[in-house]
Amino acid sequence: MAKLYFKFGAMKCGKTTDIIKTYYNYKEKDLNVLIMKPGDDTKAGSKIQSRSGAELDTDYVVGADVNVYNLIGYHIINHNLDCIIVDEAQFLTPKQVDELTDVVDNYDIPVLCYGLRADAFSYMFPGSKRLFEVADVFEELKAVCKCGSKATYNLRMNRINNELVPVFTGEQVSIDGIDAEYDSVCRPCYKKLRRKYVKEEENK
Repeated sequence: MAKLYFKFGAMKCGKTTDIIKTYYNYKEKDLNVLIMKPGDDTKAGSKIQSRSGAELDTDYVVGADVNVYNLIGYHIINHNLDCIIVDEAQFLTPKQVDELTDVVDNYDIPVLCYGLRADAFSYMFPGSKRLFEVADVFEELKAVCKCGSKATYNLRMNRINNELVPVFTGEQVSIDGIDAEYDSVCRPCYKKLRRKYVKEEENK
């Protein structure tokens, strides 16, 4: 029986590397894999890219209004399909996550979702929340903080006057046009940075 998997972690935990490895494991067995990602993830266009430069083409980039169950249903009319991989699954809508459960249950095709658990302000993405509610199997991919501890928080840093400055308020999804970078940190380091930079803002 097929299952819905959610592989999650903080930034830089190796999600993309795991996707590429999984994809080629299936391809080496002459099995067919469909790769999709939500349209909200625009940093790599229609490709999945790792920090090392490895990349894969996606079959579909889906907007929030796309019914993924119908999309996959149309796809399998003309294509055999053994596995579905979803990158940046935190950007799925809760409805799309439910549609993926229908894919698993009605077509008996395993779906592997990869994504972040929470945003840069420690609040869960709607897509991730729904995956934790309905997925069958969970796997946490480990990231490491600069202090050596396990990293579970995502830190957003905006570039201001050629300096990366941590930010602790704002939109859940970074706004286009803002030069931002991300890192993964442990909770104590996140709180330490937040105290420092929030205090500096208050003293300005």
